[in-house]
Amino acid sequence: MTCDKYMLFSFVTLLSCSPMKNLERPDVSSVNDGYFFLTNNGCKLYVYDHQPIENYLSTIFVISGITGINHHAEKDVIEQLSNYKNRIVVMHPRGTGYSEGKRGDISDFSDFTDDYIELIKCDKDYHSKQHKILLFGHSMSTAVLLAVAEKTENVAGAILVNPPYLLKEAKGMSPGYGDYFKYAWFYIFEKHKPIVNMAGDPTTIENEEDRKESLARVNDKLLVKYFSMYMMVESRKLMKSMIGYAKTANYPLLMIYGEKDNIVDKKGCNSIFFAWKCEKKKYESIKNGAHGKSTVLLANNVINNWIDKT
Repeated sequence: MTCDKYMLFSFVTLLSCSPMKNLERPDVSSVNDGYFFLTNNGCKLYVYDHQPIENYLSTIFVISGITGINHHAEKDVIEQLSNYKNRIVVMHPRGTGYSEGKRGDISDFSDFTDDYIELIKCDKDYHSKQHKILLFGHSMSTAVLLAVAEKTENVAGAILVNPPYLLKEAKGMSPGYGDYFKYAWFYIFEKHKPIVNMAGDPTTIENEEDRKESLARVNDKLLVKYFSMYMMVESRKLMKSMIGYAKTANYPLLMIYGEKDNIVDKKGCNSIFFAWKCEKKKYESIKNGAHGKSTVLLANNVINNWIDKT
């Protein structure tokens, strides 16, 4: 095939690549375990508030990444963090779950982090002298957490699990060369059209626990699968800003890394930890922890002991 014919073939192929379609927002009429929080710009965001006892000790906000969170599927993590004595607040981010917003894209990425800041500052415990405000993030949501904490004064501590400052090449998750060519075209001409499959190909993920978890997430109606290049680029910028946020983070840190994580490079976690401003910081490596929530569950005692002492 000549160069001109190859270019024509590539152009035609790109034109035939229609944006991917995400599942519609699930019906919330039968859901009665949460409430809607109305933001200042008029977006209704779904919030699940788990309060195990009346006199709880801390309020822990579970921060999510752009794919969203299914609080039903994460019940084990929520109950672990709660430990029958802590209140847990989980928000479905704008454009995910039961919340309003376009699936897979956003007009201004700052709205994503600003929603969390607004929710936390409006919370009943934000100015409480009785309850501590803690933040929990896992994977990409750790970058969101740091951006949120930067503008939230009353944070008493943060838990970061497998923060993706540096990434490895991972089967089932890393794009191919053809994908990069396609993504470049969409970024130039259609950057707000969902085109990137964040779910990857779960069947090729090597770690068994991560593979099972990813397969269960693929068709979850509360999670978003396809994203615009705008969201992907802005998310990457946020992850690259983690060291900068760490240098100004004047609140206690619990850093947790799963030694069997095939996506996140531990060197990036080390960099965040050493850059962390607050001297009250703890780093734990979990021997059999993978990238997914297996690391969180295996770190049960470490997490709960840290929460109690913070």
